[in-house]
Amino acid sequence: MGAQEYSVLLVDDDLDLLETMKAILERRGYRVETSQTGEDALEKIKEKYFDVIVLDLVLPGISGIELLSRLETNRIPRVRKIILTGHSTLENAVQALNLGADAYLIKPVMPEDLVKAIADQIDKQQQEILLIQEKIRYFVERNSEEKIRRISEEKYL
Repeated sequence: MGAQEYSVLLVDDDLDLLETMKAILERRGYRVETSQTGEDALEKIKEKYFDVIVLDLVLPGISGIELLSRLETNRIPRVRKIILTGHSTLENAVQALNLGADAYLIKPVMPEDLVKAIADQIDKQQQEILLIQEKIRYFVERNSEEKIRRISEEKYL
């Protein structure tokens, strides 16, 4: 699949950074939306599925950590979450990873590093989807074989 089939939500209170990252990602073919607050990001997430969410930890209102804790974890395919922060500490890195962050980048970040992190997370997401499809296929085949066996046994009783 091409990048144009994937959507990214960028969440950061730095408008210049948002516009720059959005332009870079759109040039790579991603569909990109932005939010400057955690509250706005939550509204967008309720309305639409995003493949990847890139979020800062320090946001006005709802913090990045709070936003991370509110994201659904039982959705399939699972939304990939990348932390991008200029306020990195060991404590918040561990907390973010424990809350389900898939990657943790520290500002300033080179554009190619962010693009690579997003591409890596999409690859992992696609691997998860393939694994789920394999499990479903196995389950369907196994149950179909079992039903056929039962029907044939009943027929000959």
